[in-house]
Amino acid sequence: MPSESAQDLCTQFLRDEIMAGRLIPGERIRPEAVAAHLGLSRMPVREALRHLDAEGLITLRPNRGAVVTRLDRDSLTEIFEMRAVLEGLCARHAASRASAADVEELDALVQSMRRRLAEPARWVERHEQFHDRLCTLGGRPRIAAEARRLRLLLRPTLGAFATQTSDPEALGHEHDVIVDALRDRDSARAEQLTGAHVMANAAFVLGLSPAAKPRRAVARQS
Repeated sequence: MPSESAQDLCTQFLRDEIMAGRLIPGERIRPEAVAAHLGLSRMPVREALRHLDAEGLITLRPNRGAVVTRLDRDSLTEIFEMRAVLEGLCARHAASRASAADVEELDALVQSMRRRLAEPARWVERHEQFHDRLCTLGGRPRIAAEARRLRLLLRPTLGAFATQTSDPEALGHEHDVIVDALRDRDSARAEQLTGAHVMANAAFVLGLSPAAKPRRAVARQS
């Protein structure tokens, strides 16, 4: 296996473990355990850790190893605020660029999310697909990529929140009002609603103290 693909495998494995909550904030990651689990040497694991450190999912500490990044309330609030601005900007551009088929695709994702309210992990997947697609439709790939990076940082928190509520949508700030704004080609309203949607959900998410117990992960320190 080429070293690049081995690194990609390690990166995706660790990202999935963090996203699923099997590696929790503040937890140390043992490169040798990851390497043994994946049947690889430690080198691609180390490279994967550097990559995830750049993404913000992992924090590399000099002479102390790697831990899953722990975000305090202020940091989470700041990330939500950045998301609100960037995704609002994407929505503004999407309103003037999206085709009727694009809008119906977003609407279908909203309906799919509603059918999965009882399946938190699946709901989060559809939620990410909706926001990824909305940002992509804006035609601003750099902004969309940064917005996606911020969503990745928030995904463990969102996943924990989704398991504790019967309806993760904030009343009055649902995804379908954003779709309606795009359907009407109202750029200003699409931007305002998207930003309001992100911040309304921030208020709901940060109002809870997630305490779901994750399953034991192979990368966890014994």
